[in-house]
Amino acid sequence: MRNYLDISGHITLEGSKSILNRVLMIATYLRNPLKILNPASCADITTMSKNLFKMGLNIDRSQEAWIVKTPKKLKIKGKLFIQDSATAYRFITTRIAAINKSKYNIKISDQLKKRPIKQLMDILTQMGATTKMQGNSLLINGSQLNGGILDIPADISSQFISSLLLIAPSYKNDLELFLKGDIVSRSYIKMTIRIMQDFGVIIDFDGSRIFIEAGQEYNDLSEYLIEPDFSSACYFWALGALSRSSVSTNKINKTSLQTDYNFLSILEKIGAKIEKYEDKISISRGELKGISTDMKNMPDQVPTLAILALFADSKTTITNIEHLKYKESNRIDALVTQLTKIGAKIFYDNGKLTINPLSRIPGYEILNSYNDHRLVMAFHILKLVFPQLTITNASSVDKSYPKFLKDIKSLKMLNSNYS
Repeated sequence: MRNYLDISGHITLEGSKSILNRVLMIATYLRNPLKILNPASCADITTMSKNLFKMGLNIDRSQEAWIVKTPKKLKIKGKLFIQDSATAYRFITTRIAAINKSKYNIKISDQLKKRPIKQLMDILTQMGATTKMQGNSLLINGSQLNGGILDIPADISSQFISSLLLIAPSYKNDLELFLKGDIVSRSYIKMTIRIMQDFGVIIDFDGSRIFIEAGQEYNDLSEYLIEPDFSSACYFWALGALSRSSVSTNKINKTSLQTDYNFLSILEKIGAKIEKYEDKISISRGELKGISTDMKNMPDQVPTLAILALFADSKTTITNIEHLKYKESNRIDALVTQLTKIGAKIFYDNGKLTINPLSRIPGYEILNSYNDHRLVMAFHILKLVFPQLTITNASSVDKSYPKFLKDIKSLKMLNSNYS
């Protein structure tokens, strides 16, 4: 099937929610106000900031830049509601556990209850907190956590590890973590460490062991710039990879803290044309070819790559994605089930997802997104090529990228013709 998609446009992205979530947690330890430049406005950030506000953190959003002020002491009692943000759930749970004599009730959604948390609860209990799951509520009694030497299962969620690192100033003793098993999303752990280092904390990380000396404090910074959200950019880069004309997004730095910035390397391997300028990244179509790649450190972009693979000249294989079963949906089953509807030959076996090029134009099909924001955005790449497709629960993009549908509509469609 030949590709004649021709679209163009430039997308200006908000700040990375992954970086901002970590900076907000660090802000709970600062003594002076912090100015955050290029913040984000997605549902995950709203959930995090609202709950931190209930804990005593003041966030002034009256300007484009946020001003974050921390009280002398965070509140020791409260009731919180975490909607569907796994990051907020893990980070806030750990932060509360580190508040001496705290007593909190964290209510969570049915969807969030399906996400792993027990291993983190066990670790916090071992360190001196008390945690108990009661229906859809997590009850936490905090203490000054011991720190210590711990073996951590690293094959389910890197957020467990990041949450324990971010509360470094709270520990009585040195913290030494030994990461056991295949480390999921190692790059997110590196992101956490880099941001903590920006605020002056010294961390030793050799790949499987993390050491933080007790007694350290975060340095007060006057401001912190959040780089554009490259996880969001990937969907537009993928559209550029299918287009005769270029699609571009903004950038700030020559390198990035975000693992999904490396999706550019995947696109280059596939055959897309990439041009980097001082202030933007521009992508256009080349001769797309099938590839084999390990996506352990870029799990959010597996659906994006699976869609692109449908337009390659040969099969694509994606490995090391078992942990995708624990996301907002079981993304492996979702991709196989939904893409099969449109005639794709896609299989998952022995830890490997295989996608063959699409051989026919799909009919009027409804793609179930399972209320998963990543699937909605990836499926919209298909919808721009094949307008006859319908995608369910499109509003779930609010979780990470509320402007996504508006930005999609802003692209200029020059031509679309598949045969």
